[in-house]
Amino acid sequence: MDVTELRHCIYQLNSEELFYKEQYEARQAGQIHAYIARQNIKEITKRHLLIPEVPETIPPEFLDSFFFDVTDKDSIVVQKHNRYSPAIVHSHTFFELVYIYDGTCKQTISEQTISMKTGDFCVVPPGVDHSISVFDDSIVINIMLRRSTLHSMFYNFLNTPNKLSSFFLNNIYAKRANDYILFHSGIDPTLRESFIWMLWENINKQEYFYHCITNTLLLVFYLLVRNYSESVQMPLFNDRMDVQRYAIIQYIQDNYRDVTLSTVAKRFHYSNEYTSRLIKDLMGMTYTEIVRTVRIERSQDFLTNTTMTVANIAEAIGYDTPEHYIRQFKKHTGITPSAFRKQAAKNRRF
Repeated sequence: MDVTELRHCIYQLNSEELFYKEQYEARQAGQIHAYIARQNIKEITKRHLLIPEVPETIPPEFLDSFFFDVTDKDSIVVQKHNRYSPAIVHSHTFFELVYIYDGTCKQTISEQTISMKTGDFCVVPPGVDHSISVFDDSIVINIMLRRSTLHSMFYNFLNTPNKLSSFFLNNIYAKRANDYILFHSGIDPTLRESFIWMLWENINKQEYFYHCITNTLLLVFYLLVRNYSESVQMPLFNDRMDVQRYAIIQYIQDNYRDVTLSTVAKRFHYSNEYTSRLIKDLMGMTYTEIVRTVRIERSQDFLTNTTMTVANIAEAIGYDTPEHYIRQFKKHTGITPSAFRKQAAKNRRF
């Protein structure tokens, strides 16, 4: 299938959509129990299909393993949202990106219903209850991003101050930040084509497909913040503590190499003790854990994309000795920097 075919085939009901449409029509006709009686529940559960009236088909939370092969390096999944699938309120452990390629849909996020139309792009972070309703011929494309690797995958973007990178950072380092961010891009032909290409790559999985998806998504991010930042819609900060968290994360991100607890405290006019408690309360991580995470993930970018020595990387990210860096890297990832570099080089060959 080439991309031109996909533009037409995307409107055809796939096997899962046919399953959900039959279920939807049975529910509308008051015949859902007769419909369930005809189903092989064990097979349905194995295929990750959902029937709200059958509790064992509904996971309490959508974990990474529901969509990702957790033994694989890939951290992005692109798929068409199954039309007629039940609008089940759920949360997940990954970021979900929702793009309306054609038509409309309703998305309920933390009990707030949002009407979305062609060109709308919404990001829902981990741990947020939401549901999507598509019961017509509208086309919605979903992208799932694993939280654990988002920072290392898009480090340079996240280090560029803008509304979307700040949203991601706030949700990476905090237990709960903004519930969503929504861009209105209208019928932007470049964005529409980008999402079709990413879907095509995910379906066909030709050589370098994952790299193509990653770089196309990065282009989408930059186009959104460059051209549609004024259209951004997201919940307002709930209180002063939300604003503090947002500012502290950005400051640490911008100054990770030589930042100290004292410089953070001085920047925000607090004592060291109060700053330490505040960071823990706001983010659920200690100051030391946050700085280590930022430094190690920055070093992963160096290990993957440069020939810098481990010693030079250690110095570049703010560690006093290579040995200290290696210990911290292994504590954070479970392997040494050299082993990570070999693994990254091997992955690039496939």
